Amino acid sequence: MTLAERFGASIEVAGPDPDAEAFFFVKRPESVDQDAFVTGLLGLVGTGGRLVLHHRSGFAVVRVSHDRARRLRRLPWVDSVGGVRFDPEQFAAVTGAPIA
Repeated sequence: MTLAERFGASIEVAGPDPDAEAFFFVKRPESVDQDAFVTGLLGLVGTGGRLVLHHRSGFAVVRVSHDRARRLRRLPWVDSVGGVRFDPEQFAAVTGAPIA
């Protein structure tokens, strides 16, 4: 008997819609080459427009579904994945980068 059953409770954990897209910070392990990391990400996210930015220090910001982000976490060449709040228009205004 579970703890919930003992107390007559029901437990429901709801996460985000797996198909809903968001921005995610993706970090690579130091042992993984940056070019291989970016190439791998491009292969998984589908288009260059979904790879929002990356830096040679070992991270990228991607726009993918929550389900795809969950799958990224399982890859050996990905160290961590976390949701971020990212405003592409503000980023473009500060950096001069075009908005895709």
